[in-house]
Amino acid sequence: MLKTLTTMKSILLSFLCLVTFQATSQTLAGGWKNTAGDQTTLILATGNYISITEYKPEEFLKTWGGRYEMQKGGSVHIRVEFNSADPSQVGTQQSFNYKTKKKALEFNGVTFNRVDANAQNALTGLWVITGRANAQGVINKMTPGARRTYKMMADGHFQWLAINTQTGEFSGTGGGRYTLKDGRYTEIIEFFSRDNSRVGAELQFEASVSGKEWTHSGKSSKGEPIKEIWSMVD
Repeated sequence: MLKTLTTMKSILLSFLCLVTFQATSQTLAGGWKNTAGDQTTLILATGNYISITEYKPEEFLKTWGGRYEMQKGGSVHIRVEFNSADPSQVGTQQSFNYKTKKKALEFNGVTFNRVDANAQNALTGLWVITGRANAQGVINKMTPGARRTYKMMADGHFQWLAINTQTGEFSGTGGGRYTLKDGRYTEIIEFFSRDNSRVGAELQFEASVSGKEWTHSGKSSKGEPIKEIWSMVD
């Protein structure tokens, strides 16, 4: 009887390990970097959204991405929603091979290292802007349509994206590292498509998260006061 119970426990443990492995291997969620010479490629992924961004010190190169789905056999399909270098790619589906390890990702034959798996917090995920204050401080609601602004947060890194998923128009992006502590949200800019001179700037904001709503207030990169409402997508 004891031997039977031991065997059953062993089988159950093996099954749980298999399920855990399958569950964790079905997402690219996290921040991943590859550096070659002076060029950095950053992959940010939430539960089902991904961006791939290339930049050099004080020089933005390009970014693209969209919704992704993991496939059996080690491939991932990306439905392109934005591409700063080639808007004609919006609406197409791209397929890539991948392999994941605890601290590394092999994406289409290129190895990326995970940036900081321990930097998860209340902001981790994909957000879309749903409100912005006017000059009088009154919040105007915004309903995301084809034209939308996303903010991706993964492993202590962020990226905002102003895009039109219908026309392919790309309005801008910026990103880098961030911290969240005691209601204080801090951004350190590492790339900025509209103004490379902003690279290295550190911006501080007040941040509060209630359920799936994030209230963000402070001053923009231009020094103008802002107050925004962001809603979690995934």
